[in-house]
Amino acid sequence: MENAFALRIVCLLASAGLALGQTPAPAPAALEVPYTIVAVPLERITDQHITLDGRRALAIRPSEWKHSETPHFVLHYFRSSIAAPVSVEAEFYYRYITTDLGVTPQDEAAAGAGKSHIYLFETREDWVAFRQAAALEDWTGAVCIDGALFVPRYPEFKWKGNALGHEIAHLLVRRFVGNKAPLWLKEGQAEDVSSRGYSAYYRARGYAAHPLELIPNGYIPLARLTSLTAYPQGAEVETLYRQSRALVAFLSAEGRKPQFLKMFRAMAQGAPFSSAFSDAYGTQWTSLDALETAFKRRMDAMGGQ
Repeated sequence: MENAFALRIVCLLASAGLALGQTPAPAPAALEVPYTIVAVPLERITDQHITLDGRRALAIRPSEWKHSETPHFVLHYFRSSIAAPVSVEAEFYYRYITTDLGVTPQDEAAAGAGKSHIYLFETREDWVAFRQAAALEDWTGAVCIDGALFVPRYPEFKWKGNALGHEIAHLLVRRFVGNKAPLWLKEGQAEDVSSRGYSAYYRARGYAAHPLELIPNGYIPLARLTSLTAYPQGAEVETLYRQSRALVAFLSAEGRKPQFLKMFRAMAQGAPFSSAFSDAYGTQWTSLDALETAFKRRMDAMGGQ
């Protein structure tokens, strides 16, 4: 969401017989980053901007929260064993996503030196308590609200999925590109870049990882998909996420990434789909119907509907 769909399976750690959950060959020593983190009192955190929902989070087991910083994030957590790996993963996503978006040092300087806050919940009870306090949908798996991230991080699961990267993508788009992209584009871009980033993170640690190409579990006509302003109900929520990710990947494929970024930046700053799409892709697809014909051909090849 800015909500990450709670039950997504986003990366297949499999190649040459390596199945999800199996131990890979040892990662090269140069790629190993030690998971260390230092807790400090909240009043010593350099970025003191705690949002309303941040205060709601900190009201859950208030005496037990710990606080730490990385170069770009402030982490709020209960156990260092949960937060330390997140500190490394979050910084990896920051570098991966800003590179993917074409963010320059000048863009970073213009955005200022503030840090984004990440609140980590390690039990379902704590997450449900926050979800209710923030009035979130029951299916919410993680969320970016007013520039702060709220992410469940359950220790019993070895593979955490791309929810952290998905929400960091929303955060960085908001900060460096714009916050006016329509629902399908916002969620599709976050799903696409975070699934690729999640795989890249594990490849850098010696795994044979690649994004799993998820077949949409239904089909929403593009005229409707591109005009959605609210999340659909029931199973169509998952269709929205999967199909939007597939559409973003299709628009970026075969050397079309510069065209996609041109359209994405324009729409994130408020341009309507019709003009942004025409400016970026008008020589390839002259209409939404033409795009839909090509996209459905791709979905058919994937085995979708």
